[in-house]
Amino acid sequence: MGQALALRVTAATNLTAQAVAAAGLLELASHRFAKLIYDVHNLTTRAIARFLVTGQGTTETERNFLKRLGVTAATHGLSVVTLTRSYLLWRDTNLRVLNEEAARLGTAPAVAEEARMIIRSSADTGILRIAGAYDDQMHLVPVEDATPIALHNSRPHLNGRAHAEAEVVWVVRSLA
Repeated sequence: MGQALALRVTAATNLTAQAVAAAGLLELASHRFAKLIYDVHNLTTRAIARFLVTGQGTTETERNFLKRLGVTAATHGLSVVTLTRSYLLWRDTNLRVLNEEAARLGTAPAVAEEARMIIRSSADTGILRIAGAYDDQMHLVPVEDATPIALHNSRPHLNGRAHAEAEVVWVVRSLA
């Protein structure tokens, strides 16, 4: 299963990118940020394939690369909901590719289910890792620097605390 998935990393990553685009998740994101998401999806699919073949988990360098997505998203005002939806699309696409390969190879149902559980677990862990880095970054941003981010998002927040729109307007006026 792992070798079959490894042969389809690029296809799985492209399918995920198409799903992300179809969902409109990156319409306001820069090309650089969209590429980072693409690269994270590619890395995580390769890591799953490697794990299925060798049992080797992600390296510290790979985990730090994943965290960079959360930091970059927070810095550029992308919502954590968008990040989560993107990762869920990655999960669903990889499950679909894995199911196709399991059917093609005639993989035993128990083995295929084990591989699916690994993808789901990886998605859960990845979401938590990225969201944690996002949250950590939001707590580092001074309130003045967070104001443009708060005004950009549909759910304004400053330093990780939710605010009503009226309070955001008050903050902006007080900074002027």
